[in-house]
Amino acid sequence: MNTSIFRPFWSYDPIKTEEWLEKKAREGLFLTGFNRWSRTFHFEQNDPSPCTYRLQYEKVDHFPESLAESGWESVTKEGRWRMIRHEGDANKEPLRDSVAARNKVHYYMFLAIFIYLLISASTMGMLTLTVFLSDGSATFVPSPYWAIAITAALTLWTLVPYSTLTLHKGLKKLKVAPVPSTEQNTRPISFAKWRLAWQYAPDRLEKWLETMEQKGYRLEKVSRRGLRYSFSEGEPRKVSYAADFQKAVESDYFYLHSDRGWRQMFHSSSSFMSWTLWAKTYTSEEEKPQLYSDSHHKLKHAKRVTLWQGGIFLPLTILYIWLITLNMGNMLEGELFDTTFWLIVLQTIIVIEFGYFSVRSFLYYWRVRKTVY
Repeated sequence: MNTSIFRPFWSYDPIKTEEWLEKKAREGLFLTGFNRWSRTFHFEQNDPSPCTYRLQYEKVDHFPESLAESGWESVTKEGRWRMIRHEGDANKEPLRDSVAARNKVHYYMFLAIFIYLLISASTMGMLTLTVFLSDGSATFVPSPYWAIAITAALTLWTLVPYSTLTLHKGLKKLKVAPVPSTEQNTRPISFAKWRLAWQYAPDRLEKWLETMEQKGYRLEKVSRRGLRYSFSEGEPRKVSYAADFQKAVESDYFYLHSDRGWRQMFHSSSSFMSWTLWAKTYTSEEEKPQLYSDSHHKLKHAKRVTLWQGGIFLPLTILYIWLITLNMGNMLEGELFDTTFWLIVLQTIIVIEFGYFSVRSFLYYWRVRKTVY
């Protein structure tokens, strides 16, 4: 027997939807498909059996091999949403980064609309109150469109706050969801060093960390922002480091590299970009391991870093140089230390900073290109 169930806000709280699907499986209803436009889930009646469901949001149209090998199966795919299932308890969890990034964008959109509604309602309330307090009069004008306006207002004031709250609660759950485990050392921390703006020259960071390992300083911990590096003292060893930049990580990204012996030391993910620092120990008899061995991937990665990290600052640098030239004439006509002078000083500092980021990123690409060709 087949049945369909309407669930309108299923994507706003993925974990709650997964738990709902697992409850249905224990009742003997197993997911066979869903329609993202009509918001309906389709089930097939069978013998009750415990299973684990996970919702995936992917830009690629393939199911990760590492998840398939660990027992996960793709149940259905609609647009970028994929529903996967594991019989019983799973020993390997898929990533939720893409789901969180997608819902974060929706959350900010609904939050902006909600703030606009609050400001509009407050403004209207203040105007109405001002009219009554000033002994003014208000005239009600009948209109056939009032019913439409009231219906639209009630819909917005119901849908927007509920969606904002549901997305916020769902994102909080995703923060504490299982993530790929990272092996941690138990050695005491001896000292820490700061590395600022390393994203614009990741090869410098890799070389510095490898040199520290050769001196006997082992990397134990990286701060949440990736700026502070804590070390312990030990025996010198050979470790290959790789700072990998991705616009978005796929479901099998961490498992793919961890299965090859790479250890995740740091991961920073946002809605637009993701940095991961990998480390792999090797011996003198072994060739230095590379996260990406072929020249095509190396150059492609360097180009991606240059465009996304430093390329965005180049237009801003040119813009601020143009603003400085426009303000220069006003400064020469006025007093020496007037407002225009300090504005030019501020703009000059911004040009130096943004220009430094751009040049540093383009030099990184040039260094990688020289090693490839």
